[in-house]
Amino acid sequence: MTIHTARVSFVGVGLVVLTAAVGLAQPKGATVTIKGEAVDLWCYMEGGDRGPANKECATACAKAGNSIGIVDAKGTVYLVSGLQDHQPARDILVGKMNEAVEVSGTLVKKGGAQMIFVKSVK
Repeated sequence: MTIHTARVSFVGVGLVVLTAAVGLAQPKGATVTIKGEAVDLWCYMEGGDRGPANKECATACAKAGNSIGIVDAKGTVYLVSGLQDHQPARDILVGKMNEAVEVSGTLVKKGGAQMIFVKSVK
């Protein structure tokens, strides 16, 4: 084996290990199911906008890239993120804005914020 071949093999093995490590990276937290309303966080935090009357605006805001959250019956707000392949929350929830949803996934709390990495939506 030449030095060049050994270097190429070493780099190849390193890339495989790195790819596997990134693919296995998962959020660390409890698996939970949350029932609540999918909301556009800008509208909700600014004016408390929720419910079917605000669906069109919330959907447009979510499509534009605004953050999406789930507000449960107690008023607790959960920031939403996709779980698989860094999927944006928008792709998961844009069709359900300002509707009742049940999301399951991994809940992570840090620095006063809480985010659910969504695995499924009903």
